[in-house]
Amino acid sequence: MNRRSGQKKFSSCGIFQLAEPKIFHLVSFVIKAYDLQFTSLPVSEVCSCQKKSRTLPRLHLVGTLLIVTLLTLILSGFFTWQKIAEHNASIQRIEASSLLQLQERLWREMQAVKSSIVFTHSQTETLLRQGLVEMVDMAWDMANALYQQQQGLQTDADIQRLIIETLRPLRFFDQRGYYFIDEMSGRFVLLPTAPHFEGQLLPDNQDDTGHFIMQGLIDAARQPVGEGFSSYRWYRPDNPDAMADKLAYVRYFEPYDWLIGAGDYTYEWELLQQQQMIKQIRNRRIGETGYTGIINTTGQVLLSIDSAHLEQQEFEKHDNLEQQAISQMLEVAEQGGGFMRYLWPDPNTGKPSWKMALVEPADHWDWILISTIFEDEVKGILQDEVQAFKSISTHSWQTYLIAIVFSLFVALVGSLFFSRWSSGLFKAYHAELDAQQKALSEKAIELSRSENNLTTILNSVEAYIFIKDTHYRYSYVNRNMEKLLGMSVEQILGQQDSAFFDADSATQTAEDDARVILQEQRVATEEVRTLCSNGNNHVFMTVKLPLRSENGKVYGLCGISTDITERKAMEDKIRHLAFYDALTGLANRRLLIDRLELQQRRNQRNQEYGALLFIDLDNFKTLNDTLGHDTGDQLLQQVAHRVSFCVREEDTVARFGGDEFVVMLGSLSSSEPDAGSVARKVADKILETLRQEYRFEGQSHYSTPSIGITLINGSVAADDLLKQADLAMYKAKEAGRNRLYFYDPAMQEAISLRAQMESELRVAIEQEQLLLYYQPQVNAAGIVTGAEALVRWEHPQRGLVGPVEFIPVAEASGLILPLGHWVLEAACQQLSDWTKREQTRDLTLSVNISTHQFKQADFVDALLALVAQYAIKPERLKLELTESLLIDDIDFAIERMRFLKQQGIGFALDDFGTGYSSLAYIKQLPLDQLKIDRCFIDGLPSDANDAAITRIIISLASELNLWVVAEGVETQAQRDFLLDVNCSGFQGYWYSRPVSAESFLLYVLEQQGET
Repeated sequence: MNRRSGQKKFSSCGIFQLAEPKIFHLVSFVIKAYDLQFTSLPVSEVCSCQKKSRTLPRLHLVGTLLIVTLLTLILSGFFTWQKIAEHNASIQRIEASSLLQLQERLWREMQAVKSSIVFTHSQTETLLRQGLVEMVDMAWDMANALYQQQQGLQTDADIQRLIIETLRPLRFFDQRGYYFIDEMSGRFVLLPTAPHFEGQLLPDNQDDTGHFIMQGLIDAARQPVGEGFSSYRWYRPDNPDAMADKLAYVRYFEPYDWLIGAGDYTYEWELLQQQQMIKQIRNRRIGETGYTGIINTTGQVLLSIDSAHLEQQEFEKHDNLEQQAISQMLEVAEQGGGFMRYLWPDPNTGKPSWKMALVEPADHWDWILISTIFEDEVKGILQDEVQAFKSISTHSWQTYLIAIVFSLFVALVGSLFFSRWSSGLFKAYHAELDAQQKALSEKAIELSRSENNLTTILNSVEAYIFIKDTHYRYSYVNRNMEKLLGMSVEQILGQQDSAFFDADSATQTAEDDARVILQEQRVATEEVRTLCSNGNNHVFMTVKLPLRSENGKVYGLCGISTDITERKAMEDKIRHLAFYDALTGLANRRLLIDRLELQQRRNQRNQEYGALLFIDLDNFKTLNDTLGHDTGDQLLQQVAHRVSFCVREEDTVARFGGDEFVVMLGSLSSSEPDAGSVARKVADKILETLRQEYRFEGQSHYSTPSIGITLINGSVAADDLLKQADLAMYKAKEAGRNRLYFYDPAMQEAISLRAQMESELRVAIEQEQLLLYYQPQVNAAGIVTGAEALVRWEHPQRGLVGPVEFIPVAEASGLILPLGHWVLEAACQQLSDWTKREQTRDLTLSVNISTHQFKQADFVDALLALVAQYAIKPERLKLELTESLLIDDIDFAIERMRFLKQQGIGFALDDFGTGYSSLAYIKQLPLDQLKIDRCFIDGLPSDANDAAITRIIISLASELNLWVVAEGVETQAQRDFLLDVNCSGFQGYWYSRPVSAESFLLYVLEQQGET
């Protein structure tokens, strides 16, 4: 609570309007009673008569003088001794307080520095990860832009060289960072620091810990964007023979099956963070000579402001005094830290001077922190305080002695004159005494009764009643005021508010009192006062009225206050509970919706976009069930703190209920794509922050969130926005958790359909819903020489589904591997069946092989096992490969093809002429057959370009002694043209569509005239 929440006129507050008449009447009653008490003349007469009646005769003059003198000397001696003791005790308290303040100051400085070190160290890997992601995203965008610009204008090889040479000279991270490119098969494409490795296939390269570097990078490239990190060790630039820890980030570049990445040494970022931390600490000071120094555990000085030359020296080169001090610091640090004194050269005089220091080991980096200050500075301050105190005390002593002497003199003279004067009056008043005694007794009884009644009434009122004079000093207080201030009436009367309340409260109260006394106004205020005695804040409802004498002149004020502290606190608590979550302190659902509706109107008015992030903790119930609900509450509190750290002050973070949080990002951009990009960055930051370790009483725990995102533009109701973000969050959970998901109806529908097809395809493979169809291949005479196996999906509801619909899904999901194996096995089984018939025993069967399937390590073994299992002739089986498979890794492809060729397996190059075929490697491939793509056949014979290309391919195949099959032959004109240019093989609808195994057998038998 602030010291003063402000004042309000009673007329502006309903409760004050109700209470003011009662308070006003009570104040008026107090004023009347006060006037009655101080205007009763008989009281002074009684006192005067009593003094006169007790006047001593002149004969007692000598005794009176002796007693007064003796008492004065005894009291002055006692108070003099007491003042000396208080003087010495005050000096000791000043010294002890100064030392304690110094130690507290050193301790606070030490804690501030250690907190900064902990925070800076925790940001090291985060900063490195952010830097790597930013650099690699930039390189990936450059490569993709070059690919998109040059595609169709240059060959793939030229585009690849352009990308490589564009990225090769780029450097970052103080010239340490560079870009590298590897193929997903393990071949180096770009390695600027070791260009002699470029082109080499090193999938099994290891660092000095045995970690497979290339395999780790390949696995990281398969991760979603933003998660492709890999840790390994690599040669240090300052020592090429040694390795150091390194962190790399890579992204998959699909056009060339590359991974593009960059990395940096973690120790470099540690050193950078240490240097930044030393700069921060160097700028901190403790007084004029104090600072925080740093040494390591070997005694090397890393930071010393008053002895900066030590930062460049080894421990053995320091002088004896410095070595002794540093050794002492190392001993204190080994014992866990503490305060110490040591001698150190004064930077001004060069002479050894004592210093006070707090030594503690840092939590990171092998540092020892020393918060230190010269004691001379502290002693100087202490001496100034003591000297100032002694100066005041000396003056006080002089005044005190003068007062004692003057008091003694006045007492003696006063006693002498009083005795003489009283002796003269004794006779004059003695006669009146008897007459007045009776009247005075009656008046005293009546006055005593009135005062008792007044005191009882004022002390019974549940309010604080007081009267002040024109100097704002208390002249009356009731019992409640005594309880409030914790003092007796004697201690309160004559004091101003500054003696009881803090400076702000006293200043404001004095301003209100001045309005009453100087401007003669009635003041009604709500006041917040802080008691000096205990530091507690109280809220009072106060009314003050001026006190006037008979001539109308104001001689004081009367006030009455009611304590409304508890009621105000309850109002604040109720207000907070209405809008904020009790556990985390975040906004609750009600406040979030209010702010969301306000933000919608603002965004619609300004034509801007915001974003709504719905966050749900993954597997939170498991944590509650295993570690208990208290630990779950701690996790929610830490999550609330971390999420709040990731957003701006103007954004809203709310706890929506249970383990659900909602973040409202206000105005992000007037562009919807830009707003979505900013929202994604914030969500990525939240994901990264919430993935980090949580600590609960020594136990560590990891938790991940699922985040749904929708954009705010003012056109959708608040409840609908929350439903959209909630739906997107559940989609993120369905996608595997620990990720974010945007709400997009079209994208959601496409993803849902694709996911449904993937799920159904998985079932289809398991339940053998797949079929093989066969399209005949014939020679120039029209005789069937073989067939191409084509897979079909017999869907339970949709019927027969072609490969164009489900093969891309199988490729993307990895189902192409079991699908491809099934096709191979079914083809081998079909060849085995054909060998049992004389009409089909010489037919060949071509099977399409995917890139992923061909690159599998066990592909060769599995294929040969199937050939042996079904006892087929290997030369009857042909594998159709695409040019993209060969381009990815030509050396690997040639090696594997040659091995299988030695086992008798045949090969056909599918879709020839549509890719970037190079004659340099085609002649190296152990091919049996080239298949002309149907895009060239479609234009025959009218398209001159298609006709020329077809002639060239057939001529090339003839020169290389390869069998040529033209795909997609659908008309007689196409067939006749191909016959004229000596094409050796044909496949297409002109001869037959793809048919089942039974229909294919009938087709063969019809060809041979046996049906």
